[in-house]
Order: sequence, then structure tokens, then C-alpha cells
Amino acid sequence: MTPPVQSMPFPGRRIMKGRFTREHMEVFRTAYLFQTLEPAELGLFMEKAMYADMAPNSVIIREDDPGEHLFLILSGKVRVTKRTFEGIEQILGILETGDFFGEMVLLDRKSRSASVYAHTRVELAKFQHSEVSAILNDNPRIGLKVLRAFSEVISLRLRNANDKLRSLPFIERTF
Repeated sequence: MTPPVQSMPFPGRRIMKGRFTREHMEVFRTAYLFQTLEPAELGLFMEKAMYADMAPNSVIIREDDPGEHLFLILSGKVRVTKRTFEGIEQILGILETGDFFGEMVLLDRKSRSASVYAHTRVELAKFQHSEVSAILNDNPRIGLKVLRAFSEVISLRLRNANDKLRSLPFIERTF
């Protein structure tokens, strides 16, 4: 029996609580965020995960909106964008199967720093931040493992952003 489908405000979006395929479970197991977890520890997250199926170009996250979810890409690709001061949408990167996004709100409780769109058809595991926080707070060992993975990925993303800045034309300092 298939879990019920909830209607969502954006076209191309289908969210379900429930079962994941074997392929999805393998992505959970091997995703950088969860790869150091024991099966029982991983199970805590899988129990809370909702499935989302998004059509290409669907909005997953809008820049400056409040955020309540962490996402794991089960299949497909998403593009992360940021609006410039001139209003031009700049692509920051493409994330793919096994990557996660939406973690910054979990860490700093501020609005979304970028927009995320389905680049291809994408299947996602969606986690409510309050449920992730509860798992991390109730299980310090799991918290350490997951926060270490968050930190390592955020550090890598910051280094990549710094490398991109290095390639920008020189702008004279006016301060």
C-alpha cells in the first residue's frame, strides 16, 4: 500500500511519509552526512524522513524564506542559486545524489541564504529541523558524528566559494 500524498503549494512536488526503495536506503547509508552512523542510529533519521519527488525547475527552497527542513538528495540534481545586488540569479553550484542541503538553518536559525531548484527530476528525503535537533540533542554521540559531517561539508563549500572569489576581477578597496 502506498502512503498518502500531501498536496504542496508548488507544482511538481509530491511529499510522502513512508517507505523508501532499496536504492534510496543505500543513498542514506553512503551519504556523507550519515556514513559514520551505525544502522540503528541511521534508522532514527530514516523513521523521520519524508519522501519528496520534484519535477525539473521546481522550487525547493527560496532565498530569504524561513527554513524548517534539511534535505538529502536520493536521486537527481539540484542547483543552488543566489541573487546578486543587481537581481541576477547566480548559480553557486550543482548538488547530486548523496549530497544534503538546508543544514545552515539548523545551525544558525536564520532565513535561507540561497534558493535551490530541481535541476533534473529529483527525489529527496526531507527532515523537519525540529526532529533532527531532537535526535542530535537526545543522542550526543550521533550529534557529534552528524555535526562533524555538517562542519566538514560547510568548510569544503566555503573553500570552494573562496576559490571562486579568487577568480573574480580585482575590485579596488574603498574602505
